[in-house]
Amino acid sequence: MRPSHLRRRAAWSALALLAALAACERRAAPSGGGVGAGTGSQAPPAAPAASTTAPAAAVEYLEEITGGADRSEALPLVVAIHGLGDRPESFAGLLSGADFKARLIVPRGLTPYNDGYSWFPLQRALGSDDVGQGVLRAAGALAATIERIAAERPTRGKAVVTGFSQGGALSFALALRHPRVVGAAFPVSGWVPAAVLPAGSAADPATPALVALHGDADRRVPFGPTRDAIAALSGLGVKASLQSYPDVGHTVSAEMRRDLVRLIRGAIDDMR
Repeated sequence: MRPSHLRRRAAWSALALLAALAACERRAAPSGGGVGAGTGSQAPPAAPAASTTAPAAAVEYLEEITGGADRSEALPLVVAIHGLGDRPESFAGLLSGADFKARLIVPRGLTPYNDGYSWFPLQRALGSDDVGQGVLRAAGALAATIERIAAERPTRGKAVVTGFSQGGALSFALALRHPRVVGAAFPVSGWVPAAVLPAGSAADPATPALVALHGDADRRVPFGPTRDAIAALSGLGVKASLQSYPDVGHTVSAEMRRDLVRLIRGAIDDMR
């Protein structure tokens, strides 16, 4: 995958865990030459049809065209959100070479963090109100970016969003709080802070279908709270489900990637 120049426009754990979480996310996030940690030998993904970047709102992003599509076509938006300490150039490898035709948008985190970027501070437990408010702020910036891109590019349907860890939490938040721009959400190893949950006894009827993917051996973002959040969302009327992966930790396994590509392809097919 060719790096692109980015331009600007515009807990369950404590501090001691953050460095480990960031390192784990960088290992888990796939690069252009593979899928991620613990996935075994993988052939490099095919080179994308094209790669450019453009500014929108306050979020910088990388843009690629997948599946041999023409950039001038009206294409679905697929938004892939990296985790703590990662960057778009490496995280794009998760879906580069996918066989579906789409405009792949890989946004960059809002704050530098080690060798990569962060979307929101994690100085407190993952479920704390401070973290929840940070998730909501970042999700608002991303929603504005998605809306701007959809208005400026030939676009078909609402965006399909996915993301790993911090990106998974943001995928939940985008689906639950910004259904006007999201048509389907597939969080990977993410979580749902209380501040992100719908208020009241029922979710917005426009909330899109949501399928979460999570390893049951994940010690960084534990499986149990995500399972409980999915159950709570289902009780509020959200079409939410969880796919678990035995003995998989905080990473994107080969099986998870295959399932994610299948889910995204299905969401795109449903737009026809």
